[in-house]
Amino acid sequence: MAIPIIGPLIEIGNSIVGGIKDHFEAKRKIKEAVTENKIRMALSEQSHNQTWEMKQIENSGWKDDILFYAWIAFFAWTAYDPEQARVVFENWEILPEWFLNVSGWIIGSVLGVKKLGDYLPPLIGGVKEVLKKKE
Repeated sequence: MAIPIIGPLIEIGNSIVGGIKDHFEAKRKIKEAVTENKIRMALSEQSHNQTWEMKQIENSGWKDDILFYAWIAFFAWTAYDPEQARVVFENWEILPEWFLNVSGWIIGSVLGVKKLGDYLPPLIGGVKEVLKKKE
């Protein structure tokens, strides 16, 4: 009886994969825009006024991605070696509360705002498509 569930799960998976593909396509477009902007700035006599803007475009996102993948890897590791993960969580209890709060804010802002913005819309779109097909 699990067969009727496979179709919607595949559709949700396809929607998620599509969202990830769109995310990397957007990154490619940013890289292309950076290259075009560098060419434009090289031809411009006033390029010195735009250097800070270029740095902002070039540095957008890679640090967030590293943190996101490290966080995901940490949770995958806890499933692989739960005993060692327990030791890590016990050591976290020793850290000062202010440190844990600041770390939580940083991780929450990166993972909560940026990554949810990247991955949640395609997931919601996939769920909506599945629900429409069921009706």
